[in-house]
Amino acid sequence: MSKNKQIDPEELRYNYLGFEYTPGKLKEFWASDEEKKKFVDKIRQRLKGHHSVERDASVVNANQINKADTIAISVASVVMVISLFIPYYNFEAFGANITGGPLSFLANLGYVGNFAAWGNILYKLILALAVFMIFFSPIVGVLTFITVNTNKGKADYFDKLKKIGKLNILAILLYVILFVLVASGQSNPFGSLGIEALGENLTLGSLLGLASFSMWVNIAAHFLSSLLAMEL
Repeated sequence: MSKNKQIDPEELRYNYLGFEYTPGKLKEFWASDEEKKKFVDKIRQRLKGHHSVERDASVVNANQINKADTIAISVASVVMVISLFIPYYNFEAFGANITGGPLSFLANLGYVGNFAAWGNILYKLILALAVFMIFFSPIVGVLTFITVNTNKGKADYFDKLKKIGKLNILAILLYVILFVLVASGQSNPFGSLGIEALGENLTLGSLLGLASFSMWVNIAAHFLSSLLAMEL
């Protein structure tokens, strides 16, 4: 065929798959109405339960989270719960070392609350957010552990992982807000109270001097679990 010969646009449609194999009007797909009804009934039966267009072992989700990831995130989830029972604060006061976990902090909340009550609104907000995180982090840990280790064959497994990952991101953001509030340098209502690490003003330096490793390992656990939301 000459290169200069014009091709009729109407003929181009025959280049598509189908025209050369089944030219003209297509025949009826179903052999009979009974066959069609049988197939439709089968699909309707399947749709009574949860249905997804993806297969249980979809290539799209392949290797999204492997066994090592599951173990690491499960350990991080357990750490969030264990953080309730490991040192939360550790400081020197009047020559004595004072150490306690989050539960001990809650047990002395009346005393701490009375101290904070004399401060401004930001001081009260810092205390409220600190108490909230003591409860929130273990709850997120339990939810993360359950989500990662159950219903792995279900079609909505990865959707649930992403949602629980977002909860861990929220926990990190709340910690960031807490640090920003502390960094504002609020004046302590009654000074240092003999606690050198506290100082006359509540600052990030005070937080570093008062806080023990419970808070830091908790934040690290949330960060690891937040990867679920960023990778899926």
